[in-house]
Amino acid sequence: MRSSPSQEGTAGPCGRFSIVFGPNRNLRCFNHGPVINRKKARGAIELEGTIISARPNAKEESARRRHFELIVACLVVAFMSLTCSDVEDDLVKPTLRFHDLQSESNWLNNAIAGFIVEEGYGYPVESVVASTPRMQETLPAGEIDINLEGWQQNTAEWYDEEIDKKTIMNLGMIYEASSQVFVVPRWVAEEYGIRTVFDMKNHWELFTDSQDPSKGAFYNCIVGWRCADINKVKLDAYGLTEYYNVVSPASAAALDSALAEPYKAHRPVFGYYWTPTALMAVHDWYVLAEPLHSEECWNQVLRAAEDNSVATPAQACAYEMIPIDKLAHAGLRDKAPEVFAMLDKMMVGLEPLNATVAWAVQNAVEDWNLAAVHYLQNNEVRWRTWVTPDAYDKIRAALKTSR
Repeated sequence: MRSSPSQEGTAGPCGRFSIVFGPNRNLRCFNHGPVINRKKARGAIELEGTIISARPNAKEESARRRHFELIVACLVVAFMSLTCSDVEDDLVKPTLRFHDLQSESNWLNNAIAGFIVEEGYGYPVESVVASTPRMQETLPAGEIDINLEGWQQNTAEWYDEEIDKKTIMNLGMIYEASSQVFVVPRWVAEEYGIRTVFDMKNHWELFTDSQDPSKGAFYNCIVGWRCADINKVKLDAYGLTEYYNVVSPASAAALDSALAEPYKAHRPVFGYYWTPTALMAVHDWYVLAEPLHSEECWNQVLRAAEDNSVATPAQACAYEMIPIDKLAHAGLRDKAPEVFAMLDKMMVGLEPLNATVAWAVQNAVEDWNLAAVHYLQNNEVRWRTWVTPDAYDKIRAALKTSR
């Protein structure tokens, strides 16, 4: 007579079999199948006449241990992979965004800084094309990190306000001086005795607008740049809008073409341009004289340029020749401290900048990254002072493999 109830699922001598005690207290294990008689030799069970080890032998124990160790090793590897992935994620550096002003000097400066930042410091970079008004919104907001050519004399009120609010920082000069001027080909000025902007009233027929022959054409700086609005105010104050239509090209390339093609064809052309640029270096232009710059005059010009409801001033004046500075979002110091320190020292220089731009134009180099390599290969003494020793070694190595 069976004296104990079945213990379903109980672990023990029978593993997860049903357990009952039969006559003579023989242990029997049932799994709804054949009877296993545990009365046989110690450490063995008989299953339908076959002896099977109840305890693992040394070989089985070793295999089981190896299996366990393999599982542990796999778990360790998986854990380490996740940990290393997390570390790598932590080491990924943020992308630094440079303002693209769409001018030769700015393209070159961005390419020079970009090469140094990527190769020397490991930060990815990208250029963001933006008009002056858009730059004025995005730089203080941190959507753009760096503007290597501030031209703050054209946006004086905005610049002063943002500096006071500490949303942007001035990192110093990138090249010594720039000029913004009204020009005609030198041969035109000499042949017709043109010396000042006021002389242009008497010679508008030389510069006839092909779209409106009743007036001459003045080729303004490009749409979206603050100088486009400033020049309109200046021309109006000089009394020239009565004689000239103001044509504002859509891009720097369009403005280059509007001035360079007539020049090469030996035709009169009148417009605005600036330095440092290849157009001014390669061709012989005559800069028209204007009333001298003064702070009072310039503030009146800027107010009229920024607000259409403000009347044109009675008198305008020349642009001020001042160094071009680097501007950065205030958060750059924390976002990329080593890049911030490098930019604070970066001074490309007007003479090497002009030489590199001229080299690019004369050799039909359209990739400004190649022009940047040319600059860095020929001005090592200058840029070496901007960077750390470690960055210097990395940049030199990268230049050796660059073409």
